[in-house]
Order: sequence, then structure tokens, then C-alpha cells
Amino acid sequence: MKILIIDDDTEILDLLNTFFTSLGHNVLTTTNSIEGLKFIAKEIYDLVMLDIKLPERDGIEVLKEIKKLDPGLPVVMITGYKEAEKVIEAFRYGALDCLLKPFNFDYIKNNLLSQISERKK
Repeated sequence: MKILIIDDDTEILDLLNTFFTSLGHNVLTTTNSIEGLKFIAKEIYDLVMLDIKLPERDGIEVLKEIKKLDPGLPVVMITGYKEAEKVIEAFRYGALDCLLKPFNFDYIKNNLLSQISERKK
């Protein structure tokens, strides 16, 4: 799988990059949502992991832009905050899932990635 991770926290990027690459996936990371949108416009990804709170643009706004570029692209929102309103809004605009930090890597591996693999078939 080809995975793009957009988060302003470099520790989160490193953590997710290490996790996904250890499972054999290709990973591209960026701390900048505008750069992330450019990547999506140029290449095809199987999954985008997107932080809800980003400095240059709100993650929900970025989600809307992603869905305009590629409506079928699975986007999983990630957040350190338990903001029910933002999570509900993310689902309303097409997010596949929303994960709270710290991550449950068993859930990501056994549920989320298998769900995305099934969609690709």
C-alpha cells in the first residue's frame, strides 16, 4: 500500500512511518497540508492519515479538498483531542475512520488496513 501521512508533529510522523514501513508499505510524510494536497494531486495513494489540527489549514478543510481531488481515497483522521464535533464533521465529509492518539496499532493493523485492502479488490 502507498500511504500519505499529514501531521504537524514530527514524532507522530516518525512513529507512523516506522509502523507502516515495518509492515511493508510505502510511506510518504509531510508536516504541511498544502504540500500533502500537492502530493495527492500528483500521485495515487491507498490511504491518507490526516491530523485534524494543522497550523496552516484545519484538517476538516483539507479532508474536503482531498475528497474533491479523489472522492474514493480512504482518509483516516488522527487527533490527540476528544472533540466529538470535529470527529462527527470528519465522518460527514467522508473520513473512513478517526483515531485517537496514542494509537492502537493492533486495531490499525488488524481492522483498518484489512478494511482498506478489501476495498481495493
